[in-house]
Amino acid sequence: MNALSEALAPLASKDSELAWIDASGISLGYVLAGAEGSEAAGTVVLIHELGGSIASWDAIVSRLSASRRVLRYDQRGHGDSEKVRVPFSLADHVDDLRTLLDELSLNEPCWLVAAAAGAPIAVDFAARYPARVAGIVMCAPALDVDPSRRGMLRERAQRARADGMRAIVDSTLDQSWPPVLRDDPFALEAHLAYRARLLANDPVCYALANDALSDIDLRAQLPALRCPCLLLAGEHDLQRPPARVATQAALIRGSVLDTVPAGHLMAVQTPAQVFDKIEAFIDRDYR
Repeated sequence: MNALSEALAPLASKDSELAWIDASGISLGYVLAGAEGSEAAGTVVLIHELGGSIASWDAIVSRLSASRRVLRYDQRGHGDSEKVRVPFSLADHVDDLRTLLDELSLNEPCWLVAAAAGAPIAVDFAARYPARVAGIVMCAPALDVDPSRRGMLRERAQRARADGMRAIVDSTLDQSWPPVLRDDPFALEAHLAYRARLLANDPVCYALANDALSDIDLRAQLPALRCPCLLLAGEHDLQRPPARVATQAALIRGSVLDTVPAGHLMAVQTPAQVFDKIEAFIDRDYR
């Protein structure tokens, strides 16, 4: 592990701890940390991927929160948030985010930094509440689902329900964390830790999240976005390769497309590079 990787390694923040809000009929776990008041350079909201959690951002949050407020939260059915047993949709995720921001009195325009299936939440939130969004960073955004992948998502949901997370964990990670990104001890350790967290998901909630993602297609909404947008593509991403992300970026007026040497889970796989891209983009457009 190099010095920068060590600096970005998961750290327990002394001024933050897990808390919960019971709103929208759902208990949501969250962590709010970082600079406050006149010293803060705005608020960043981190929105994790399908099957992820607050922990998906561990390796970048300590530096990201050095000069700004940072909110991380577990989506319904994930992490330390309530485990549900009824179907939910993208609209429910957006309502959860709005309620969380309202309850925490985070009323100023926020930067939304979203991973994979978290990106539709950011885009739909910006479409519904444009005055509350300073800009969006999307990491390997999953903004639409082609028919072949829709069938895979629904099949994976059925297997998780029937046989649990172990039945789908390795086939899922083969796509999002290819072997080329596990070729050194640090990368392998990060992969095994992520695999363990994925196995800890509630399989019914994971299945419901797959079902919700399978219906998403936000291509028609992208041209209406008016906030600064950065789309990051992983050079080794088998699910959302750079060409696919470039097609989405082309629909957003004035958006910036960039790449990192990662797969689908770039905030975990290459946190130093992802942090640098996020910070440079936010600082350029926000201050």
